[in-house]
Amino acid sequence: MTMRGQAMMAVAAGFLLLAPAPAMAISTLTFDGNICDASGVGACSNGNQIGASHGSTAQLAISYRSINTTTNAVATPHLNFWSTGYGNLSRVVYGGSNPTNFRSEILFAPASGFEVRLIDFAAGCYLNRASCRTMRYTVDSFGGTAIAAGTGIGTLHPASVNIAINSGWFADGIKLTWGPDGYDVGLDNIRFDVRPVASGGVVPEPASWAMLIAGFGLTGAVSRRRRRSVVA
Repeated sequence: MTMRGQAMMAVAAGFLLLAPAPAMAISTLTFDGNICDASGVGACSNGNQIGASHGSTAQLAISYRSINTTTNAVATPHLNFWSTGYGNLSRVVYGGSNPTNFRSEILFAPASGFEVRLIDFAAGCYLNRASCRTMRYTVDSFGGTAIAAGTGIGTLHPASVNIAINSGWFADGIKLTWGPDGYDVGLDNIRFDVRPVASGGVVPEPASWAMLIAGFGLTGAVSRRRRRSVVA
C-alpha cells in the first residue's frame, strides 16, 4: 500500500473512532419459557419465583424485589410468575403475598459506560379483583430523579392497559414500582433500550484524537514529499 493510501486509512479510522456509537435494538422483557427457580432455567408453575436476574445482559443487570409497605423493608429479593387470569395477558410477573401490603419493583442497572431508558409496559388485573381495578406506579432513577408516575389507571379487566413512559436516558439506573397492590396487578411486555454512553455526545477520548491527528500528519507528509519531487 502507498503512503498516501496509508494516510487516508488513518484519517478514516480516526473519524470512525470519533463517530457516535449506535443505539442498540429496543428490547422487550417478557416472562415466557423456562425462567423459574433461583437459577432462572426451571419450568414455571403458578406462584414460582422467576430467576433473580431474568432478562439481564452484559450491558444491563435486571433484578426484582417485593417491598412490605408496612415496614418498607424488602419482603423477597424476587418476584413471581403467573400464567393466566391477569386480564388478557399471559405469563406475567407479580409480587407479594397479599393485595394490600406489598409493592413490586423491577430495577434496571446499566453496566459502566452504558445508559438505559424505559419505554412502556403492559398491566393487567387478576380476575377483576376490586383491589386492583385501579393501579399506581412510579418510575424513578437510582439517583432519586422522579421520571413518571400515575394513579387511578384502570387495568380494564378482562383486557389490559399499556402504559407509556418514554423516559430519558439514565446511566445510574431506573426503578419501576407498582403497588401497594403489587400482587393482583401483573406486568408483561416491558420495553426498554440500552446504549453506550458515548452515543449521547461524550467528548472523544485522547486516543481517538491521537489517531485522527496522526492521520492528518501522514497526509501532510505525503503532500510535502510530492511537492519536493515536482521541484526536483
